Amino acid sequence: MRFASAIVAAAAAAIASAQVVFPFAPEGPCVAACTDAAGKSFVPFYNDVDPNGPFFFASLAYTFERGTPTAIAFMTKAGTCMNDCPMDEQNAYRASYYPKYNWYVANKPAVAPARRR
Repeated sequence: MRFASAIVAAAAAAIASAQVVFPFAPEGPCVAACTDAAGKSFVPFYNDVDPNGPFFFASLAYTFERGTPTAIAFMTKAGTCMNDCPMDEQNAYRASYYPKYNWYVANKPAVAPARRR
């Protein structure tokens, strides 16, 4: 029985220490500054660059949980800022949006459904 418990504990530790790989390069410093400023205007812990940071997926939700009031406000703020960015960075952002969205949907942690009372 102890052996089985040790195996389960080792497996849990291996899963917890697994590194997330976000296979996308930044679109450029201007776009990165816009998304960072927009995100930090909502929450100070916003982080869309460190895939192993504790707030990475929560931060990506601002961009990719489409149609929510928070995502709409975030995208409006970030997009307004990006209008002043070089066109090559804007084009790179547009080109990477759906691949990043698909990656986010496939990799985001499952959220437990709310309990009914």
